[in-house]
Amino acid sequence: MLQQIAITSNLTFDFKEFTELLGEKNLVLAISPEEVPNAWGFYREKCSATLFTLEQEGETFHLSMDSMATYDDYTFFPYLVDTLHTLLCDRPYTSEEGKSAFQTFDEEWISECISEEVALLKCLLSVGQKYYFELPISDGFPYITENLLNQYGVTLHSSTPRIYGYIQYLLKHHMVPSDEEREEMSYEEDYIDVPQHESIGTVVSWQTDGSETTESYAMEDVERLLAIARDYEVGKKVPGVVLNDIGTLFEHGLGISQEISEAIRWYNEAIRQGDRYYAPTNLGDIYRQGKAPEGKDLTLALAAYRQSEDPYAWFRIGQSYEEGWVEAPDLEKAMEWYHKAAKVGHHMAKKRLNLK
Repeated sequence: MLQQIAITSNLTFDFKEFTELLGEKNLVLAISPEEVPNAWGFYREKCSATLFTLEQEGETFHLSMDSMATYDDYTFFPYLVDTLHTLLCDRPYTSEEGKSAFQTFDEEWISECISEEVALLKCLLSVGQKYYFELPISDGFPYITENLLNQYGVTLHSSTPRIYGYIQYLLKHHMVPSDEEREEMSYEEDYIDVPQHESIGTVVSWQTDGSETTESYAMEDVERLLAIARDYEVGKKVPGVVLNDIGTLFEHGLGISQEISEAIRWYNEAIRQGDRYYAPTNLGDIYRQGKAPEGKDLTLALAAYRQSEDPYAWFRIGQSYEEGWVEAPDLEKAMEWYHKAAKVGHHMAKKRLNLK
């Protein structure tokens, strides 16, 4: 599905003027009116997995976004709406209820959009159909299947954030297959028993900005991940990010007995198979918090954090220099790592540097 808004104006749209007013330097024009009359398709480098489109029909402009867009693009959407409305109507956007673009397209709206789209995906996959993206950046018609999700430890019983998160991972890493022609998508909703998520446990984490998120697991997730673990043990290739999830099961005792030593083993395997974000951070926290069988080990904690590309890990490296975990304290090096984390908005680093 598409998320779409219509703006009426008799003015002429100019993409360059639009980008200048928007103040977004990383906007890439992928479709121009020279290719498709009265249409513009664009995306944000390093942020987008799907396109935004603007289509003109007479005096009506339709701004559209793929419902499976990245979370960054969802939060960017009100800026697009407000800027476009200002450009075409000479005033900021206001809804019929008198709300601004930022009040209209807020966190609640984002959550509802993603939930509805994941429900649609579940309906289609439940009857053996493919889920196609509406506005792909790539050529062809990329799609998701239940089998593809299963390979990453995700089932139709998984939570909405888990399904959405792994789809974004697959898009980001160009792991989504595509067809040259798109098959018709149809289903009779009244006859579909859509699998529901029943949580058996949750894991709390924090985003870069400090907001708290909860990852919920179903028993079907546990069974699928344990099956993947068995496949990995006999030589099947498994992405590191999935092996990290297996480590998470053991660390937190999700559907199985808690075994920190097994969590450490799986986090190390995840790192070995290319996870440079989640597993090193999780491993570092185990050693820093003293959860390992051998107790607290700041040397091993620092070694793990150093393998991570997570800004949180960068903050911890800064902390290690400030507090002298391994060698004499070095405030200058500590500040370098704090600034590196703060530059991408990590809340703990910003707080340490007294930045707003």
